Amino acid sequence: MPTLLAIDTCSAKCKVALWKEGSVLLREGKESQKAAQNVLPLIDDLLRGESVLLDQLDALAVVTGPGSFTGVRIGIATAQGLSLSNSIPVVPISSLAILASAASRNFDGDLYLTCIKARENEVYFAAYQHIDDDVKLVGSELVNTPEAITLEGLVKESARGFIGIGDGWVYREKLEKSLGLKLANCTNNNVASMEDFCRLAAVRFLKGDVFKEENVLPNYVKEHMIYS
Repeated sequence: MPTLLAIDTCSAKCKVALWKEGSVLLREGKESQKAAQNVLPLIDDLLRGESVLLDQLDALAVVTGPGSFTGVRIGIATAQGLSLSNSIPVVPISSLAILASAASRNFDGDLYLTCIKARENEVYFAAYQHIDDDVKLVGSELVNTPEAITLEGLVKESARGFIGIGDGWVYREKLEKSLGLKLANCTNNNVASMEDFCRLAAVRFLKGDVFKEENVLPNYVKEHMIYS
């Protein structure tokens, strides 16, 4: 099992976690919207508490978005800085992929349709397949109004059903109509945990899905919009 440091500054509160020997140890900021001030002290407290040095890490994992525009930049900049100064590879992961991975452990389905609220009555949307403990993106990650979300090439019939996950599914009726399908199961919560994040990062690390710091890019989905 790899030893990973996971960084999520896209959520309401800054979170960091240490994945070590298949277990997760978590630190979380007490205040929202203060990721820039919280992230490095949280990392220092976590690693010191577990007597782990940065050069003992196999990789860093970072949520690249979509999510808070400012949070995305802070998380990536933190991972890039630690990677560059300590020669640690990075596993970048979409927040939507983490949701899909979490759903795949709780619901049996053919496709996991992740949907989270954005700004201006829009949602972020993506479809994922669960394959060998990983999730594979089908098509592209999208942002649009619920009425305008479509996914080219999406099979509209499914033996095990479509699973919806994320707070964007409060628009379930509109989304099902625009996609032309019916869900087999749905949760309107962004229920992925740091353990879900770490598990997916460990799987991808073992598959060799790692990057140098200069190749870790923000996943804004719609770059001309600023989300905070």
